[in-house]
Amino acid sequence: MPRITCKWQLLTLLLAFTMLLADATGSVLAEEWLTDSTTAEPARTGQTPASVGVFYLTNREISEGSPAADRYNGNRGVSRFGRCEVEFTPIPFVNDVASRLPFYVQKETSTIKHAEQLEPPDFWEEITGSIDRTGSVVLFVHGYNYGFERTCRMATEMQRYLEGRATVIVFSWPSNGLPSDYVKDLADIEWSVPQLSDFIGQLGERIGHGRLRVLAHSLGSRGVIQALLRLGAVKGQRPLLADLVLLAPDYDAQSFIDLLPRLQPLAAGITLYASANDTPLRLSRQLSGYPRLGEGGEYLTVVEGVETIDVSSAGMYQITGHEYFYFHPRVTADLQALLGDGVRAGERAGLQVMQRDGVRYWAFAQAGATAASKGDARQ
Repeated sequence: MPRITCKWQLLTLLLAFTMLLADATGSVLAEEWLTDSTTAEPARTGQTPASVGVFYLTNREISEGSPAADRYNGNRGVSRFGRCEVEFTPIPFVNDVASRLPFYVQKETSTIKHAEQLEPPDFWEEITGSIDRTGSVVLFVHGYNYGFERTCRMATEMQRYLEGRATVIVFSWPSNGLPSDYVKDLADIEWSVPQLSDFIGQLGERIGHGRLRVLAHSLGSRGVIQALLRLGAVKGQRPLLADLVLLAPDYDAQSFIDLLPRLQPLAAGITLYASANDTPLRLSRQLSGYPRLGEGGEYLTVVEGVETIDVSSAGMYQITGHEYFYFHPRVTADLQALLGDGVRAGERAGLQVMQRDGVRYWAFAQAGATAASKGDARQ
């Protein structure tokens, strides 16, 4: 067997093992993975169960007769609108302790209670009513190794921490939710580009482009970038979005830089979150042979027209370092300010302005430097 094929298979297995380990592990006990543990987690849980719902568009195949959590599988299907509801139940005695620990500890359970389909007219009517209350939309596009259940749980958590400042919609493409299916997921996100592009276009036309933010994680960034380029080629108006936010994007860094002149007119703001502690992206770089856009450290992408946020100093916090936007309280708080209030990086607390080759970017401030860093970033 050719050596390159063996290397691809080995690295794919390592990536699958890393993601599987992340799914199976509820906490991280290695303090050396963190550089700052002084920031307490924002209060997002109470002592009683809470139900939160989000809207979805999915092009997964439906599994008739299955419970809500398994309503859609990893095969390709037709587009369907709907709404899923998740119940969050605190784990007794854990919540108070978890907020003071320097690593992630699960402090509540989350269960899908309902996943109902909506006819297109009903979907758009409900979306319009929700936006009238919140003022804007955040479209979340998940990454590799996400089943429908995991997608809904993560999206409802976003809806909860945005606290009524935006309406969250999730585009759930047919990822298998299996760590070993990276190559299949790659094919499925590319297959989903036309549907995603059409949906972004419809959202912009119905709610106004200035009220739409698109949030893409990991492999989902590939689909979003291609969808925007496709949409931009046929739409005359600019921009198409208020914000494009790329979280740990599994995308070729140089390709992004080359495409940036075509992307910049499509979004009023582009934000990139990157980390040197991201194990799956490190493995993806070894698979592809080239740096990933979401990597930090020596591979950090800093370019005019993009607000790069280097979260490396915040530490790993969770076992893979790839889902910091969901697990790490400091990143969550920063996203709240961006997605909920539209605050630019230079005005957000806790970020310290940096420079590379004369281009500004931002990094999470070390303990005790928050106030100074905010002032510096305004300069």
